[in-house]
Amino acid sequence: MRKSALVAAVAVLGSLFPPSATAATVDDSAQFKLPQRWNDDYKPGTRCGAPGAKGTYVTAERMWFKQSDAASVANRNDHSIPVTHKVTEVRTQTTEVSVKAKATGELEKYLSNAFGFNFVHEIHWKLGQTVGPYELAANQQGKLVWGFMMLDATGQDVTCSEDQQWTPTSDEYSISAPYSRYSELRVDDAPDFG
Repeated sequence: MRKSALVAAVAVLGSLFPPSATAATVDDSAQFKLPQRWNDDYKPGTRCGAPGAKGTYVTAERMWFKQSDAASVANRNDHSIPVTHKVTEVRTQTTEVSVKAKATGELEKYLSNAFGFNFVHEIHWKLGQTVGPYELAANQQGKLVWGFMMLDATGQDVTCSEDQQWTPTSDEYSISAPYSRYSELRVDDAPDFG
């Protein structure tokens, strides 16, 4: 009875929430493209409009996945199944800066303007939030992993000079900012249970 109820529950969940992604192999997980810059706002040496205005010029350096948790999954069936996991611990990621540069939220505004993502100071995985579903092929095993997509960047504060040129007012500093929650299914080699 329990097994059929579980199968029915998985089938209902699978129909309500179709798999959002296919399984990734372990090698696929670390290859993320840097965001494209939308504009050259605040770039030192470029023209500005209002002498005395201040800003921060940001440059993307690296896009990466910061894993916070994982759960092992396996499929011993002869057909694929959707796999999910409920988050059991709240996780929070905030923007980290190498120097005290701006008030909370200021750097995120400049990052959003330059790259078009909606950067925020803080992102959470909530208690009970669902990771997945992902489609796990027959006779496969792996891990559901989740955490945060991060952008490492450099920032440099600038001021609009009297001759209307953006002029650096600080050395470059490093920024590591979260921009989304992220999860994936990593498939491992499954042992042969014969």
